[in-house]
Amino acid sequence: MDIVLGNYKGLKANIPYIAYTEEDVNSQIATLLSGNPVREQKTGPLAMGDTAVIDYEGFKDGVAFEGGKAEKYPLGIGSGSFIPGFEEQLVGMEIGEDRDINLSFPEQYHAPELAGKAVVFKVKLHEIYNEKEAELNDEFAASLNFPEVQSVEDLKKYINEYLEYQVEARKADVAREKLYDQILESSSCLVPPQAVETAVNMQLQQMAASFAQQGVAMEQYLQMTGKTMDSLKDELKPVAQKQVKLEAVLDEIIRVENITVSDEEMDEQYELISQKYGQPVDVVKQVLPKAQLKPDLLRMKASQLIIDAAEIIMEESGK
Repeated sequence: MDIVLGNYKGLKANIPYIAYTEEDVNSQIATLLSGNPVREQKTGPLAMGDTAVIDYEGFKDGVAFEGGKAEKYPLGIGSGSFIPGFEEQLVGMEIGEDRDINLSFPEQYHAPELAGKAVVFKVKLHEIYNEKEAELNDEFAASLNFPEVQSVEDLKKYINEYLEYQVEARKADVAREKLYDQILESSSCLVPPQAVETAVNMQLQQMAASFAQQGVAMEQYLQMTGKTMDSLKDELKPVAQKQVKLEAVLDEIIRVENITVSDEEMDEQYELISQKYGQPVDVVKQVLPKAQLKPDLLRMKASQLIIDAAEIIMEESGK
């Protein structure tokens, strides 16, 4: 790829004021409290509003049907999670009790073989509990198992450090984009159509994976938005062109500056990825081989060189 590299050192980037507040700290604490409720065990009959831990298996005409079985399943009674009538018929059960639940699937149920059909669920109740929001105290702080957090004071310090890290990362991201725009404007290169097409397809794969996590197929997204695959590709093309040009510019900076990545740095990155996703390093290396990871690390170094050599000017608070 033919490229004429523009200026990438001594640049300036003006960024908006970015900081966190005490309100942000309190919001983080509130999220932790609501996300880690206290579970209170209950004796006596199951009632609306309780959570029941149950085994269940569904039968149609005496034969178990696919997808109708689970063990130790936590079900909020009154949540409407199951088909109408199921949760209501569990009310009054005692721990250890077995009960047959007789009902019919809705006529519009998504599985045609079950729609409108009479079925029996055999249910066993193992546990009943309720949840309430935790209280902010030293015991709660220690229960989170955050490094070196044993008290409320430790927790607030930990959150402050986390938010400070987030702020610095955000500053770097905003500055980096502004610096990239300046470098791209002063640089020139011929972008191969094949590289742009590859970048577009990569974006499509990422979109499809994101939609799949939400239970939405790419075809459904296109129908909902009134787009075609060709129109979506055209929409993604400018971003892909910028990405390809930026990668070419960073690769040229890597060449000019003779930037390298050591084996130790590669191993450190694999360890970080392993910790982030909770997967063994060997598994990470299979999914992300060195030939794929190394270019990313080199470009990260080139990007950091650009930032380190730039003047970042942040607006003052309130402006």
